[in-house]
Amino acid sequence: MINRLFLFAVMLQLVACGGPVTSRRTAEHVQLDTLTFRTELDSALTFFRTGRTEEADSVLRPILRATDGVPELRKQQLNALSIRGLILQRNSRPDSALRCYQRVLAIAVAAGDTFWMGSAHTNLGVVREIQGDYTGALAEGLAALRLKELRGDSIGMARTLHNLSLLQWRRDSLTQAIDLLQRSIAIKRRKDPDAVHNSLNGMGVLLIEAGESDSAVAVLKESLAREERLHAGAEREMQLSNLGLAFERKGHLDSAAHYYTAALADARAHGNYEVEVRCLYGLGDVRRMQGHLAEAQPLLDSSLRIAERIGSLEDMKEAHASLATLHERKNEHAQALTHYRTYHTLSDSLMNAGVSSAMSELRLRYDTERKDRENAELRAQQDLAELRADRNRWIAVGIGVLALAIAALAWTVVQRNRQRALQREAELEQQALRLQMDPHFLFNALNTIPGLYAGGDPLLANDHVGHLSKYLRLVLETSRRRTIPLAQEIELVEHYLQISANRRPGQFTWNLEVRPYVRPERIAVPPMLVQPLVENALEHAFPSGRKGHVHVRIDQAGSVLHIEVTDNGVGRAAAAQRPSRRGGTSMGLDLVRRRVQLFDQRSNLNDTVVVTDLHGPEGTPSGTTITLRMQVRALEEHAAAGDRG
Repeated sequence: MINRLFLFAVMLQLVACGGPVTSRRTAEHVQLDTLTFRTELDSALTFFRTGRTEEADSVLRPILRATDGVPELRKQQLNALSIRGLILQRNSRPDSALRCYQRVLAIAVAAGDTFWMGSAHTNLGVVREIQGDYTGALAEGLAALRLKELRGDSIGMARTLHNLSLLQWRRDSLTQAIDLLQRSIAIKRRKDPDAVHNSLNGMGVLLIEAGESDSAVAVLKESLAREERLHAGAEREMQLSNLGLAFERKGHLDSAAHYYTAALADARAHGNYEVEVRCLYGLGDVRRMQGHLAEAQPLLDSSLRIAERIGSLEDMKEAHASLATLHERKNEHAQALTHYRTYHTLSDSLMNAGVSSAMSELRLRYDTERKDRENAELRAQQDLAELRADRNRWIAVGIGVLALAIAALAWTVVQRNRQRALQREAELEQQALRLQMDPHFLFNALNTIPGLYAGGDPLLANDHVGHLSKYLRLVLETSRRRTIPLAQEIELVEHYLQISANRRPGQFTWNLEVRPYVRPERIAVPPMLVQPLVENALEHAFPSGRKGHVHVRIDQAGSVLHIEVTDNGVGRAAAAQRPSRRGGTSMGLDLVRRRVQLFDQRSNLNDTVVVTDLHGPEGTPSGTTITLRMQVRALEEHAAAGDRG
């Protein structure tokens, strides 16, 4: 769970203090010379890194007073404001930190300083992420990335990619998060090896989330070694705490306790309450699992007190959950029940804060999309009719010209225009396919939400709302694009399957397998290519009352991409006897086949869509496998070929 994972090291843009300062001085504004400013700012930053935040703040206050309103000292002022923002974050004052960085941005904008504008946007994104405003954080991060790209600031881009990776992780896009962080690490290894420890720590967190604890341990140990060697271990509590979690996930409880204990000592020395509270309930859980219940109790009690003091609802929730489990283990059922009730109350407050607005937004999107879909389908039909008429006219003209003996030139013209008409027709059919997102599916998915709440399962209800919102967002994002990364298509299919499973609990199970050597983030595919195959399996394979399983497998053999959708349903013959709202299987497969052909006209593959009937030992139908085969096209390659999506 994300809430049990310790956060990345905060990546904030700081610059070395100093730079040229003009000679203009006034007694009222400037009491320190340039050298003193540089020395004092370095001192404040050192105090901060060693956890002496009050001393750092006392150094910064006179600098801020002396530089306020003095254009010649703008860089020193911006440095001081940024360091003070760091201090406010460390002291769990995100609102004050936000105002500090907003002031940095205002000064930078007034001066036209793109460097400090990018720095401010980066830091604002970090604070908004801490506040749970992921949309605002993403907007700030993208603004920072654009400014750093404009400046050719590769180091700044690496730091911003780090922060965007964290946001994608928070948005449940783990594959994209890992890819972004890998790009950040690659840049840092080339341009700034001294700074790579932070991104390595973040990669360790992502690997823990991905269930790759062994790899996480190796990466986190490298991060820790670099931190201790280059930065005197100033922020090593983060690496140590993440190592504790990695070993806890591996079941190596003694090692987990060792790292949690070391991280706890460092966090207390540096006044890092966020790490401290998580080390406390992490260590408390480890002691409980080791059977040391008397040791676990005060650790968990302390974690709850600190979480309440800093106002962290997420940590309060986790502390109550751990205490409930502990009291249950001690057969103290009344105390366990109290903590469970508080845990669920906090969970409801965290999960349901935006549920009402989310449902309203989903219904509004549904109504709007339905109207847009109807209008677009009508326009598509009109365009198709016009194009077919144009195609026929071109054919007639071509015949007439041939009859007049201007064969060569006329035939070329006719064929070119005929091909364009056919291509446009196919593109419109592709568009129509995307527009025909089943309104019944959306309506039923929306109506499922109240039933889940009424059934007393708010966790599942919230999960359902999350998947539906992300599914709609992806559909809207990709509907006007000719190609998307395969990773996006996989994410869309996962949301679709989970929504369908929530609608029909217990009726079917599913899994999606991507072979480890496939790089879905780098492969271009048409949008909503796989969903029709999955939808067909769900609609036709499992009659009412029959449980089943759907398996989606993504593989690659050389330059050929294989996408397989397998169900253990009743087979094609039996499915063909059942009524369908969406047309027959063959129609859907024909459309998929035509879309693949349109996508890559250079492909010489035969049988791009293959249907295989499965049979049991006695020859009885036992399901169907649909295999889609297409040439692997890199995103960059397909963009060069004309994709402008």
